[in-house]
Amino acid sequence: MAGVLSSEHVRTASAQGVHHGEISAKALLRMQLRLKWTLWKRSYRKNVGKLIGTIIGALYGLGGLVSLVFLFLGTTLWAGEGETFPLVVRGLGALTVLAWFLIPVLAFGLDDTLDPRAFALFPRSAKELQPGLFAAAALSFPSLLTLAAVAIATGFELLWLIVFGQGAVWIVLGALALIPANLAAYCLCLLLPRAWFAHSASRTSSRSGRELGGIFGFVVMFAAIYAFSLGAQRIGDIDVELLGEWAPRIVGVVAWTPVGALFAVPMDLAEGHVLTALARAVIGAATIVLVWRWWRRSIDAALTSALSGDASSGDAKVSPLVPRFLRPGPFGAVMGKSLRYWRRDTRYLAALGIYPVVLVFFAAMGFMLPESRPMMLGMAVFMCGMSGISLANEIGFDGPSGWVNIVTALPARANLLGRIAAMAVLMVPGAVVITTVIPLLFGMGELVPLAVMGSLGAMICGWGISMVVGVLLPYPSSPPGTNPMKDKSASSSNAMLAMAVAMLGIFVPLLPAIGVGIWGAVVGSLPLMMLAGALALLAGAAVFLVGLRIAEVRLEARYPDVFQKVRDHL
Repeated sequence: MAGVLSSEHVRTASAQGVHHGEISAKALLRMQLRLKWTLWKRSYRKNVGKLIGTIIGALYGLGGLVSLVFLFLGTTLWAGEGETFPLVVRGLGALTVLAWFLIPVLAFGLDDTLDPRAFALFPRSAKELQPGLFAAAALSFPSLLTLAAVAIATGFELLWLIVFGQGAVWIVLGALALIPANLAAYCLCLLLPRAWFAHSASRTSSRSGRELGGIFGFVVMFAAIYAFSLGAQRIGDIDVELLGEWAPRIVGVVAWTPVGALFAVPMDLAEGHVLTALARAVIGAATIVLVWRWWRRSIDAALTSALSGDASSGDAKVSPLVPRFLRPGPFGAVMGKSLRYWRRDTRYLAALGIYPVVLVFFAAMGFMLPESRPMMLGMAVFMCGMSGISLANEIGFDGPSGWVNIVTALPARANLLGRIAAMAVLMVPGAVVITTVIPLLFGMGELVPLAVMGSLGAMICGWGISMVVGVLLPYPSSPPGTNPMKDKSASSSNAMLAMAVAMLGIFVPLLPAIGVGIWGAVVGSLPLMMLAGALALLAGAAVFLVGLRIAEVRLEARYPDVFQKVRDHL
């Protein structure tokens, strides 16, 4: 099948009239390495957000390497016994391989710098491209950190063999297998995400399916991070004896899986388990061969599909633009268009998926740490207000399609209110339910009116600020369908300034309501809490009306200028 796809790709490229000279395999590999290095360097140009993220990631990575050194010291020289170290090596090795596979799957396209489809017009098969793509995969910051961690582990494994080895023969066998096994495991770490990236690029599903998969993976990864944070809150309650009983069993099972087999081989030989080591070496080698072949087939499919076009997503269903519960007109058309955006565009779907996860996290934190319940309830109310500034770059999200609003003379008021109404339909019911359920679950039912009115006031205030910020500080956005993990629109200085102004604009008008609400909650006065809720609603309404007026006047007068700033996607 791979040969058929490869020949089909070559024929298609030839039909396009593309002809290139011969190039050796070594020269092709060097070219791909240079290409990866050039793309990596250029990705930091005018991308302050990525640069800051990389610096923070580097600091965390160095801290992780230092922690790894101390962990290995604690389980070897400082412990004075050698029973724990093999368990730690096997467990961390399996976790590393698993992370290299799961993170790209959940992040859906993360760090896919050399997309196989980019080579579609070059008469090269997957077999020719594969070595260079694999070598280029090592030119990344996570790859270098992983290689450093593997090198540290290899050094301590050699130290463990010398100090705690069970005999000269087993020490020599373990040392001989150490570097090949660890390098093979490292290669598997690089292969797994490459194979997944190529499989995703082969366009075996529709575009909408891939985008929904990306959002689902992003939300799952986000939830996993919060779940880990919740687990860390209770780390002191772990039964050490029970953990010591089950950890060897779990690691022993994982070591028989493809993700843990290779890192376990040297320790097996050092412990004298030759047959076990051979069996796990076979499992690891077979995994590498199968993943390599899967990757090659996926590259062939990606090369062919890039020339033949995207897979069809089925018959398109045509539905009225204006929702049935609205009268036809500018307001209804804008609201209907915005509702479709919220349902189909990944830039909007990401927000719909993240906010519930964050609110559930606040509720779970309140259960795990009862003393933090008032603060968690306040954070839930604040997050409802933060959802209002999701519209702070609505004009920018339109991108080049904004010209339609100009040539049709769409009224600015309808343009603004239609977007707000669409978000209100989606967010208000959820905000009311959340701010009603969380206080009841916390045993703080008397705070329900304050929480509900406070969240609605903050949300309305956010809408008013968003309208002003959206027309005064618009900025270009990434195109529709952009993965949240690869969205570059928030990295510009204009975007950071817009978000800072929006957050400040929500917080300041609500200060009187916040003060009265805290006072009422402390003294247990229901009238004061009701007054605080009413103040929040009044402040939100005032900010909304003033913001609507400012944004309407500005948009009517300067819409072409605003459009000029956001007409091109990043």
